[in-house]
This record gives sequence, C-alpha cells and structure tokens, in this order.
Amino acid sequence: KFIQSGNQRALLSWSGTMFEYLMPLLLMRNYPGTLLDETYTAVVQRQQAYGAELGLPWGVSESGYNARDMQFNYHYLAFGTPGLGVKRGLASDYVVAPYATVLALAVDPARAMRNLRTLITKGMENRYGLYEALDYTADRLPSGAKFAIVRSEMAHHQGMSLLAIANVLQ
Repeated sequence: KFIQSGNQRALLSWSGTMFEYLMPLLLMRNYPGTLLDETYTAVVQRQQAYGAELGLPWGVSESGYNARDMQFNYHYLAFGTPGLGVKRGLASDYVVAPYATVLALAVDPARAMRNLRTLITKGMENRYGLYEALDYTADRLPSGAKFAIVRSEMAHHQGMSLLAIANVLQ
C-alpha cells in the first residue's frame, strides 16, 4: 500500500521506523527514479519534518528507551513516525536513536550530519560512539528533565551505523 508524504509517494510500513525503511540501503543499491528511491526520500523528509514540528532532533526507529526491567536493562520497542506506519499510538512516544540518523546519511547526508551534531551537543557522545537514544516521552522523564539519555550501546545498531558510514565513504 502507498501513502502520500508531502508531494511524494512512499510504501507503508508497520511502525514507520527508519530501520524498516532504510535497512535495505545497507546491502542494496539505490536506483534513482524507482518507488524505493522515492520512499527513502519521503520517509527521511517526513521524519525531519516531524522532528521540526516538535522542535526536536529527528531519527525515530526501534531502540531502547528510558524504562528498565528488574535487572536494570533498558526496555526495547519499535518507535515510528505518525503517517508512515499503520501501528497505533505512534505519536504517544518520541525516542530519537542516533543510528536512525546514520542510516539516513545515504539519503540526505548534509541534514543527517547536522542532526548528528545536534545529538552530540545533547550529550550523546561516548567512548564507543553515540549512546542508544534520547527519550523525550514526558511520562518517562525525571521531574524537570526535557529528555533522558539511554546510556547503552546495542551491537546491531553500532554495526548498522558502521556499515552505513562505510557505504557513504565508498
């Protein structure tokens, strides 16, 4: 099924995550003028626009978020952008995962780099790269906080980031 995003068409996904849409670019070539090419562009632009509407960084995908289990492990969920996924409740959470922006380097490198710089200014950088996520969901934040840093690194998100960077450099 197709959706209209701005003046472009895009394929509809389950939860509207960057992972669902941009993971194929890690392994496959993009062919300009195809429906997939149009989808990649529309999705990145919609995520950017949604972040701008909220006045926040963009890059929403599956990630850890600011809730922990009994062993203090972060919970994990697919977060998406309203209008891109059929899953209900996409607007009730806003969790930004840096790897989602790194995946978008293949589609909009200039804006992706600006967004990564913004994430770094918010304290996301660590000795291994960037932390898992920034959780902006109000009911999961400490009193008075605007966001919470999810201080973990997931190997598969780090691996996708390294592959996306290598692809852009090649």
